[in-house]
Amino acid sequence: MRMLDRLQFVNGLIAIAIFTLAPIPLGGLPDLALPLRIVYWSCVALIVAIFTLIAGTRIVFPRNARTWTIVGLFVVLCYLGAALGSTYGFSVMLLAVVTAVWANFVPLRVSALTILVLLPASTALMALVNSQASLMACTWYAVLTLIVDVFVLVGVEQTAVIERARQEAEQANQALREAQAQLREHSAAEERLRIARELHDVVGHQLAGLTLTLETARHLPPEEAASYLDSAQLASKELLAQVRSVVTELREAPPEAESLQALSSAWPGLQVHLSEADLATLLPAALQHATIRLVQESLTNAVRHGSASQAWVALEVSDGTFSVVVRDDGCGAVTAVEGNGLRGMRERFAAVGGSVVWRGVPGGGFVVQASAPMGENAASTEQPLKEQV
Repeated sequence: MRMLDRLQFVNGLIAIAIFTLAPIPLGGLPDLALPLRIVYWSCVALIVAIFTLIAGTRIVFPRNARTWTIVGLFVVLCYLGAALGSTYGFSVMLLAVVTAVWANFVPLRVSALTILVLLPASTALMALVNSQASLMACTWYAVLTLIVDVFVLVGVEQTAVIERARQEAEQANQALREAQAQLREHSAAEERLRIARELHDVVGHQLAGLTLTLETARHLPPEEAASYLDSAQLASKELLAQVRSVVTELREAPPEAESLQALSSAWPGLQVHLSEADLATLLPAALQHATIRLVQESLTNAVRHGSASQAWVALEVSDGTFSVVVRDDGCGAVTAVEGNGLRGMRERFAAVGGSVVWRGVPGGGFVVQASAPMGENAASTEQPLKEQV
C-alpha cells in the first residue's frame, strides 16, 4: 500500500475500535437481548475482517458484481452494528468510515442513495432496540450522521478528482517524454544525414578534381607536370581541411557566393560558363548553401561520368522563385540512377521548399535544374518545377 492508503486504513481501524470499545468503560452497550448481542458482536467481527480485506491488503478489487457484493455486505453490517451499538453517539464515526469506503467503489449518486435508504432504517432499528433512546435523540443522531456523511462524500469526490488529475498529468508527462525521445532520435538522424551529405559533396568534389589533375599530369613531360602536381598537393591539403571541418563542427557555415567563381576554375580541362552568378548573394543562407552544393555535385558528375569539356551554370530569379540550371556537353545519360549526390541535391532543395529534376540531353550532355521560392515560406511550401534548358 502507498503511505496515503496505509494512513486511511489505520484511521479506519481506529474509528472502528472507538465505536466498539469506547462505550465499555462509559457504561457499556444498550441492554440488548442475547440474540441481538450475538448479532452485534458478529457484525463487529465481520466489519473488522472485511475492512481489513478491502483496505488493508494488496488484493485488487475490480469494480464488478462480486466486489460490490462484498463491499455492500460491509455497508449493511456497519449500519446494522451502528443501530445496535448506538450508545454515546460513536456510531457516527463508524458510518463515516463505511461511507468513505462505499464511495470509493460506486458512483457518488449511488453512495447518496445508499445513505438515504439505510440511514432511516438504521435509525428506526436503533429506536426499537434501545428503549432509552427518545425520538429527539434518534432525530439528532440521524441529522448528525447525515451531515458527517455529506462531508465525507464531498471529501472523497475531491480526492478522486485530484487523483484523476494526477493520473492525467502522469500520462501527459509520459507522452511528453516519448515525444522528446522521438525528437532527439529525429534530430540525430537529420544531423547524420546532413554530415553524410557534406562529406559526400566535399570529398567527392575534391577527389574528382584531384584525380583529374593527377591523370593530366601523368601524361605530361616532367617539366610541364610540375604545376599540376603543385595544384594536386594544394587540393589534397584543402580536402583534408574541409573533411576535418565537416567532422568536427556541429554546424557548418554555408558556403559564400564567391564559391561559384571558385568552382568554375577548379576543373582542369573543364570550361565553366557562369550566368548571373551575383544572384547567389541575394539568396537566403540555406538556399545559397543548397545551390552551391548542387553546382558542385553537377560539375563533379560532368567530369567524372560525362567526360565533359564545357558546362553552363545559369541562375535566375523570377516572380519570387529562384532557379539554377547546370548543363554540360558530356556523353549524357538516358536514365540516371539516383545516388548519394543526386539524392543530396533533392533533399537540400526539398528542405527549403523546392525541387530538383535532371535528364539527359539528346545528342549528348546532361541537365540538372532546381528551383525554390525565395519568400519567408520557402522552407514549408514545395513548388512544382518545370524543366528549362
